Amino acid sequence: FMLKTWTRLKSDMICIGIIPFFHSYGMTAVMNASLTLGMRMLLFPKPPPEEVLCSVLNDMEAPEGIVYVGVEVLFKRLTDFVKDIGYKNFREKYNIWQKLIYAIQGAGPLREDIRLGFEEIFCPIRVGYGLTETSPVVSIDPFWGLYKPGKIGLPLPGTEWAIFDTENFEAGPICDGSPDNDQFGPEYVGEICVAGPQVMLGYLNEEEIQENNIKQYKKKRWILTGDIGYQDQHGFCKIIDRKKSLIKVSGNSVFPKEVEGVLKKIDIVDEVAVAGLPDKETGEAVKAWITIKKNFGLGTFLDMIKGKKFNPEILRQICEEKLAPYKVPKYIEIIRKFPKTITNRILKEELVEEDLERLKKGKKIKGEKIT
Repeated sequence: FMLKTWTRLKSDMICIGIIPFFHSYGMTAVMNASLTLGMRMLLFPKPPPEEVLCSVLNDMEAPEGIVYVGVEVLFKRLTDFVKDIGYKNFREKYNIWQKLIYAIQGAGPLREDIRLGFEEIFCPIRVGYGLTETSPVVSIDPFWGLYKPGKIGLPLPGTEWAIFDTENFEAGPICDGSPDNDQFGPEYVGEICVAGPQVMLGYLNEEEIQENNIKQYKKKRWILTGDIGYQDQHGFCKIIDRKKSLIKVSGNSVFPKEVEGVLKKIDIVDEVAVAGLPDKETGEAVKAWITIKKNFGLGTFLDMIKGKKFNPEILRQICEEKLAPYKVPKYIEIIRKFPKTITNRILKEELVEEDLERLKKGKKIKGEKIT
């Protein structure tokens, strides 16, 4: 019902449902939203080939338009499909580009290059944000008015968010949009906390988790999201990273997303994950795992690393130009593919665990060491 007043979704639209209903994003953004708004659902038990999806939609009447609820990888696949068969050929063969009105992204961040590529062909993507503990939606990009790509929109009606000190919640918000707490911008970073009717009552039989994650402030129940970010003067929040992902190198804080952002801009890099690993000298060391784009063969890339065209020193130089010295990855490992969840989130914990097991056995951390 909060979405009903906040979006331009309406009855008689068709909602494409590929996200499984056992995931809170699929259950709420597809099933609950469609039932509440009176939209028809077009459901798939698993992601279909793009040719099948487009062919099915070709034959469907959609006078009010279609909304595509998806995740980053699905939008990228559809965009790549168009590029592969040619834009002109695609428009002559399929009409999905005329029927799509909105796309909604959730369950993770959306890369700007993927958003721009999809929107150039199809329709605007609106990014939502939430967590299981908030039933799960907190915010979504506005469907009209001011829109800020790269941020997580504005809170739903009846929902508040504020930036609190990560070490001292009781001191009150650093920024909540009010005149008394108006410390806006990236220099005022803290933990994003949320209050509203969708915030759960608590964790059953988990007193310690309850105490650390749900707190009272001025008679309101706040959930500490674990996301580190800041708020701008228009009320939009920007996530910098997860609190648990923070890497400490010689006492200095390193946010993995900052390092990932630098590495993603390198032409050959497809996907990247950054995490911290134990280090005798600095406490923790920064490690990056990278996959390369499919138009670069792995053998070719390994040759490049050996010095024929490309080597880790170039990666180092790129990172050093953009990052403080302690943020530059000490290890870089090229892998064929990432372990992922069903919503395409990279399972960093599995990557880290593999190296931790090596350390336990007295082996070195995998990857090219940059010194």
